[in-house]
Amino acid sequence: MQLVLNWCNHCEHPVYGAQNSKCPICNEELKYLTTDGRPVFARERRILQYFGHGPLTTDSVWRSSKSRFYFINGESVSLPGSAEMKDHLPAVAEYIRDSNHYDSLDEQLILDYRRQLEVNRPHLNALEDEAMQFIDHAAKRFPRRLRMVSFSGGKDSTVVSDVVRRGLGQSDILHIFGDTTLEDEHTYEYVRRFQEENPLIPFFNAKAEHNFHELVDEMGPPSRVMRWCCTIFKAGPINNLLQTLGDQKVLTFYGIRRNESVRRSKYHRKSWNDPDRLGTVVSVDQDKELNGVTVGAKIGQQATASPIIDWVEFDVWLYILLNQLDFNKSYRLGYSRVGCWLCPLNSEWSDMLANIFFPEDSARWRAQLIDFAQRIGKPDPEEYIDDRGWVKRFGGAGHPNRFSGLEAKPCGDMANAVQIEIARPVNAELDEFLKPLGKIIRDRSRPALGEIYLEGRANQDWDALIVQAPQNSTTIRFTVINPKQSLDRLSNYFRQQAAKFQTCIQCTACSAACPHGAITIKPDQRIYEIDQDVCTGCMECVTHFGSTGCLVAKSLSVFGSARDQGFNNNVIPLEVIG
Repeated sequence: MQLVLNWCNHCEHPVYGAQNSKCPICNEELKYLTTDGRPVFARERRILQYFGHGPLTTDSVWRSSKSRFYFINGESVSLPGSAEMKDHLPAVAEYIRDSNHYDSLDEQLILDYRRQLEVNRPHLNALEDEAMQFIDHAAKRFPRRLRMVSFSGGKDSTVVSDVVRRGLGQSDILHIFGDTTLEDEHTYEYVRRFQEENPLIPFFNAKAEHNFHELVDEMGPPSRVMRWCCTIFKAGPINNLLQTLGDQKVLTFYGIRRNESVRRSKYHRKSWNDPDRLGTVVSVDQDKELNGVTVGAKIGQQATASPIIDWVEFDVWLYILLNQLDFNKSYRLGYSRVGCWLCPLNSEWSDMLANIFFPEDSARWRAQLIDFAQRIGKPDPEEYIDDRGWVKRFGGAGHPNRFSGLEAKPCGDMANAVQIEIARPVNAELDEFLKPLGKIIRDRSRPALGEIYLEGRANQDWDALIVQAPQNSTTIRFTVINPKQSLDRLSNYFRQQAAKFQTCIQCTACSAACPHGAITIKPDQRIYEIDQDVCTGCMECVTHFGSTGCLVAKSLSVFGSARDQGFNNNVIPLEVIG
């Protein structure tokens, strides 16, 4: 049975339940509003007032999560379309600045919402019971793992933090905040406040060491198709922090919800047979109470559990308001979700709010996007950016692709050998990129000749590799001893690792992909290291990002020729010769 957001005209409160049901207080028939909704605070009400709906200081106002409709005391209204809204943005921003009583009004609105929502207490109790049972089962299934909450500063992770600590009866659950450096000021303020109000929580910041705007200049802005930023600025730094825990495995509780987006609606709840198995998600028909747990997540060294994966937005706000939790101030501005304020997945509404409340940051970002559009030859750069064309782009069209041009061919003078020409002179760092291909045996290598002997692991498609790469040369030759696959297929692995060596920017994607914690990357020191005693040769770091073998290379890949798209694509060739 699908539950929806209803309204009782008699009691003047929202009721989450079945459509065509009756109010549990007065028994009057309820009025259907929408499938899901969220509360609306003072500044967003001021925007409604600008367009003729207001002043709304004492009214009950909800916004649909799936449309642009608002419900004022149960009656629907809407704002103009995005095109008209954009024309009014400067005036709306000035209209909002004309008042300074928003925070005090918000405090009163929060009390009003709590009063209105009390009728939904039985629904909240059922949600809490199910979530806590799930948390208890997950913790018992992974008794030896360190328990952790991934804390973003958003409403969902705020709820998960609270429900996990209540469910486990512990106040000292490890929290990690993935500081992308791209959160808005209210997120940082809330994270600091959360730490001050919860001094018993061990709280760590995993901060990205790369500069986002510099990478945009180098790779182009992230898009909905190619969001390289999530790995480099969140998953990678969190993985690096987890590696400091040594061999301690982790059970991470996430605030992911299927209802939050179309992309997340495809998430499946999984269960497994072996609680220590990493790298593979195994779906079975048992343990349905654990069907929100996955093994082998984006960050390799953890199992993840999502206790609120089936909650809707109304459920989240019900938990926050009735349990009197503090929350991120950005929701009071009108945001339905918080995170990187310039994320390509943000809605047009979020972009408009950024222009209103963070005008300097928005102007800087728009200028950088326009510069990008000019560099890739867009005839009307400003229109391309304002119409959000940048969020739909794919690959690295218009940017130099340093990874293309590597063609694998058998060498003519040696059996089972390929030779690769690279632009970067060989140095000692090459060894690290070779380790996934086999274990380096120093006693059988000949350093004076630039020869490295790699002993294949039991799961690999060769008994050994002999790599000839003299210091300062731009040639790498791979000779395969007893290949178990065709040389053409095996050559792809060599090409991918050679490309990584040539252009690695220490983006941390490989360490996040490694299911065994064998890779250490320190961008500030330009360190890329693989512990070959931990590496199993699973090749996940080689194959995880597709045929390119590298996140940055994947982001710069161009579908179709640059000529077809009207761009010049300057290529540094990586050539395999026979």
